[in-house]
Order: sequence, then structure tokens, then C-alpha cells
Amino acid sequence: MEIYIACFAALLGSLLLALVYAADRYEREPVELIQDSFLTGMTGQLVLILALSAGAGRVEWSGPWLVVTVACAALYLPFRLHREAEFDERFDGIVYTVALLGGALCVVHLHNLPALVAASPYRDALASGAEPDLRDLLIIASWPGLAAELGRGLAVVAAAVLVGAVLGIVKLRGWPPVRTAAACAAVGVAVVGVDLAAGGGLWWRTVLVAAALTAAFAIKRRSVFRDRPEPAERDLLILGLRTVLVVLGAALLATVVLRLAVAQPEVGHDPSSARPNAVASLPGPGS
Repeated sequence: MEIYIACFAALLGSLLLALVYAADRYEREPVELIQDSFLTGMTGQLVLILALSAGAGRVEWSGPWLVVTVACAALYLPFRLHREAEFDERFDGIVYTVALLGGALCVVHLHNLPALVAASPYRDALASGAEPDLRDLLIIASWPGLAAELGRGLAVVAAAVLVGAVLGIVKLRGWPPVRTAAACAAVGVAVVGVDLAAGGGLWWRTVLVAAALTAAFAIKRRSVFRDRPEPAERDLLILGLRTVLVVLGAALLATVVLRLAVAQPEVGHDPSSARPNAVASLPGPGS
């Protein structure tokens, strides 16, 4: 089961980094720095989960724990980027914040999804020794538990955009790291806290995503490098493949660490389980 989840989390992480890189059209940040931010987020989140698991056992990393993730990222980045020479426009704050929290979310999914799948009616599809076909995987992908997990991730990404916008604005105004970190943490905690209070409602997340996109678009339009868009690198395909391999390798390593250090739910065949038959669950011809 873990190998499927690791590939799924790595795919989501790679797509997020691709979107961030594509959006950063003016004075692009080096791919190596974006990868470094992503891996730093993965490492930091892995440390948080291992520390919590050592004291309280396995828990789902959601709700208030996501507030902790966003707050830690918001407090860390202003100090990490204080003297970064490549940070020369406001949109860079969004790039680094989304990359960092994207890495954290990758580990969160690696930690949460095994228990979610094990508790689902479709757990047999990913049991040890099972040979899931595409229809099984599509049914699991449409399961509400997975949708809820991805919805929480979407809220964190939107919060990352807003935190990054604040980071880019106040850092280039010359704010000291302590003051910048306080402002970023306040925004991040407020956004994720309201999402938690709203119960992750569709209306709120629609507003949140719209606000994040509006902020990113407004900051990008006012870029000081707007008249000098950078052409795509000639080795863009190689850079993309290398990033995918880096993300996948890090996800697999994190999966091994979690498997060894955190109690994992057992997923096995249960004859009495209520898992629907994949073929019967799909509409047949003429239905």
C-alpha cells in the first residue's frame, strides 16, 4: 500500500512545484532553491510527526496540527530568507512558501493516507499481495475520505500563497525577520484556523482559493521584472524529470522512516468487509 501512496504524494508534490515554477515567469528562482525549500518542508514535517508520535502515538495530522505546520513554516522562512540574494521580488515569497509547505503536505499525506485507506470500504484493493486494477484505484480516488484529505491540503496551499504574499511584501519593505515572522504566522494561523472553524466548508474554501489566486495575480502584475520575462530554459525537460526523481526519492525515503518509526495500520483481506465489488460499482454498458 505504501508504495502507491508514496507515488501519489510525490505526483501531487511534483505538480505543485511545476505550477509554482510556471507561475514565476519573471526573474525565476533557481530550481535548486525551490527543491531545497520542498525538501526542507518534508524534513521539518517529518521531525514534527516523529516527535508527536514518540509522545502520543499515531495520530491523524489534521485540524489543529495543520495550524502547527503552517505556523512553523511562517516562523521559519523569514529567518531562512533574510539574506537570500535571489529573493528580489514580492512573488518570490509565494514561491518559497508554497514549495516549503508543499513538502510538508507530502509528508502529511504519507502519514495520513495509510490509516484513511485502511479504514475505508476499499482497503482490500491495496492490501499486501493484492493486484489492484485501474477501476479499484479510481473508486478509491472518489472516496470522500480522500477528498477530505486533499481538501485540507488545498486549504494549506492557499494559506501558503497568502503567507508568501505577506512575506514578499514586508521583507522587501525592510522589515526585520522577527517582525516579518510574526506577521506571516498571524496570517497563516488565521487562515487555517478559520478553515478549521468553518469545518472545511466548500463555500469557505472557494473564497480562500479565490483570495489566494487574486493575491498572487495582483503581486505578479506589479513585479519590477514584468517587462523582462525570462524564456524557458532549454533543458526544462531535464530539470522537470530531475525534480520528479528528487521528490519521488524523498517521498519513498520518508515512507520508510514513517514505516519504521510510526505504527502503521494493517491492511489485509477481511472477508466480512463491506468493500463493494469494483466492477459492480461501475456503470455497465447501457446503464
